[in-house]
Amino acid sequence: MVVTRGIEFSHHAEKVTVKPGKTIQVKAALERVVDTAGWVSADFHNHSTPSGDNTCGTDDRVINLAAEHIEFAPTTEHNRLYDWKPHIEKLGLEKEISTIPGIELTGRGAHFNAFPYEPQPRRQDGGAPVWQKDPRLNAIVLRDYQGANAHRWIQINHPDMVENFIDRDNDGKADGGYMALGSLVDGVETQNYRDSAILAGAPFRIGKVPAGGLGNRVDYIREFVWLQLLNQGHRMWGVAVCDAHRVHGNGVGGWRTYVPSASDAPAKIDWKEMVTNSQAGKMLLTTGPFLEVKAADGTIAGGGLRASGSVRLSVRVQCTDWIDIDRVQILVNGRQREDLNFTRETHADWFSGGVVKFDREIDVPLSQDSHLIVVAIGENSDLSVGYGSSTQAKIRPCAYNNPIFVDVDGGGFTANGDTLGYDLPVKNISVDAAKRALEARGLLPEEK
Repeated sequence: MVVTRGIEFSHHAEKVTVKPGKTIQVKAALERVVDTAGWVSADFHNHSTPSGDNTCGTDDRVINLAAEHIEFAPTTEHNRLYDWKPHIEKLGLEKEISTIPGIELTGRGAHFNAFPYEPQPRRQDGGAPVWQKDPRLNAIVLRDYQGANAHRWIQINHPDMVENFIDRDNDGKADGGYMALGSLVDGVETQNYRDSAILAGAPFRIGKVPAGGLGNRVDYIREFVWLQLLNQGHRMWGVAVCDAHRVHGNGVGGWRTYVPSASDAPAKIDWKEMVTNSQAGKMLLTTGPFLEVKAADGTIAGGGLRASGSVRLSVRVQCTDWIDIDRVQILVNGRQREDLNFTRETHADWFSGGVVKFDREIDVPLSQDSHLIVVAIGENSDLSVGYGSSTQAKIRPCAYNNPIFVDVDGGGFTANGDTLGYDLPVKNISVDAAKRALEARGLLPEEK
């Protein structure tokens, strides 16, 4: 038996035997060991019974969120305006978690999470708007629905990065996607529950046809395409969520987003401050490691600075006692430079076995305007101690920051246009063509 309280607390493991018809009592004290002062643990996308496709009641979801130490969780039920606050109050969890009423607007295309809104109990779906096929129309409607609000957050959920931003009509030819869509939203889910592939090195992989089908298919890697698009001048902030529809198998806690907050007490969280900081890109995405990245002048994720020749980054990673990392990689304009790749094998004295796994100041030489993302990952570990037989168990510990933009030439930041060794991916790439591209770069796993 394992008792956890999210990724900031220690865990308790104990072997127990429960005889038929009997109960036992287990006493455990969990210590908060990871210091996240000034940051709040958030998940902007989860569901319960009102969404219609769940096996989790609303009270159960709130308990699930609180147990995993999610401190700010907007209400995002499918196609209805709803508010979890009465459930939080009924359960007496006001000191553990806060919310703001919102929606996930869904249909057979791009889905959107947006908040805040005011549910209207006597109207269909609480007064929610109706989904439309063109994602730009949904973004425009949501932005001004119930009146314009400078603190309204809008994100694209589990986005099809290729259709939305590269190949709108899916004909295999780049057409720019839905033009201007990126300027209408605040963020995109670069991570939605699954294992991170930000270091995959390619925009696609070869996957299996689902639901008992035969053969293979091309799966697009959202995080890599995000890096490619950043290099084309798209400034879209990454968000990590769980999109939970169950508790076991698809519960909360596997991914979360940390956002700066003036108060660490959930009851005192200012949702407007949360939105303002998120709209500025001040977000850390993680499955467990708490990663702090800061330039010498204090610039953090989402910020920009002027530098000449190099930037000095402070990189600090904390992990609780059931999580570990073994690699820190700094991405420069999305590229994995070998001189900025640090592992326990190559830099053993840079890593430790305590709560603070990594704490270094690193000089990053730059020859052009660059955006910087630091990735901390446990390539040889997973989350099985904390999640047992649930699907999250197979996810690796991973964290990365939204980019810091560095103006090197003094003319303002200019994206370099680098597509990272691949053309921007389009739809209907054949499996054979994808295999050839991956094989040419040594990224195609050997068939077993």
